Amino acid sequence: MRAEDLQVAREAYENYAEFYRKSSYSAFPQQHRTIQGTGRSSMILVEQGRHELADPAVEEVVISTPLSAPACSYDWNMGAGWAGGKSRTGDLIIVPPNVESRWRVGGPRKLVILAVPVGHVRGLLGPECPDDLSSALEPLSGSTAPNAVVSTLLEQLWTLGDPEGPLGRMLADSMVLALICQVLILARAGTPHPASGAFSPREWRRVCDYIDAHLQEEIALADLAHLAGWSVRHFTRMFRQSTGQTPHNFIVLRRVDRAKDLLRKQKLQLADVALTCGFADQSHFTTCFRKATGLTPLRWRRELV
Repeated sequence: MRAEDLQVAREAYENYAEFYRKSSYSAFPQQHRTIQGTGRSSMILVEQGRHELADPAVEEVVISTPLSAPACSYDWNMGAGWAGGKSRTGDLIIVPPNVESRWRVGGPRKLVILAVPVGHVRGLLGPECPDDLSSALEPLSGSTAPNAVVSTLLEQLWTLGDPEGPLGRMLADSMVLALICQVLILARAGTPHPASGAFSPREWRRVCDYIDAHLQEEIALADLAHLAGWSVRHFTRMFRQSTGQTPHNFIVLRRVDRAKDLLRKQKLQLADVALTCGFADQSHFTTCFRKATGLTPLRWRRELV
């Protein structure tokens, strides 16, 4: 990491969005939006390239997810040493307030980022807000397993843009509140990674890698159980206990995430997207996509900015 980049990261910025505009991140194509409810939050849509940079500690909760991350490995350090993995579409990435973070990103990825001021978080949560938000969110620091609730809400909030009128501001507040509540619930549970006594991080990555590599095919539950070294019955029980989802539902959501990548980047027919992502046909694809996002694939593609 260059010395000037470390210096930039330690300069005072009004908020995370300003940092993105004025630091070395300004070299990356990016769009900015303001989400104005009872408080003001910032959103960034950025196409990152390979980099090694440090982000400053800000008085904001920063929540992001990759919209696409083809073959991108990366590492992060938030004061507890370096950790790393492979960036995945839909991963939950959290930086607690007042925490400096360092990143080594090995390839291109597109992120949508939400930065919510601590004061706004406290106003939304009221007496339910933890006294120390940084400590409350510490279990999620860095990158964790994909979370469909967070990734879908972030994408819909970006699509909403700067809301107009009282109802629009109420909608913005409700979506930001839902995001904050979800990450706090996950943090209190420890982590959206499988819990202690279930999968190890390495086993979890192995299962996810296998799923992502075989989305176009029929994925047998027995094959996933074999990767973890368990019986099918035990694997299914532990998977649901660890993630809150059945393996089937998890696979469907991964297929929906893959479909989003194709809908963003290519002019493929919906039937081709459906087959490429492992859905039985276009009708099955549309049903699953609408259930996961609230929109049909065609409408989702048209509304994407």
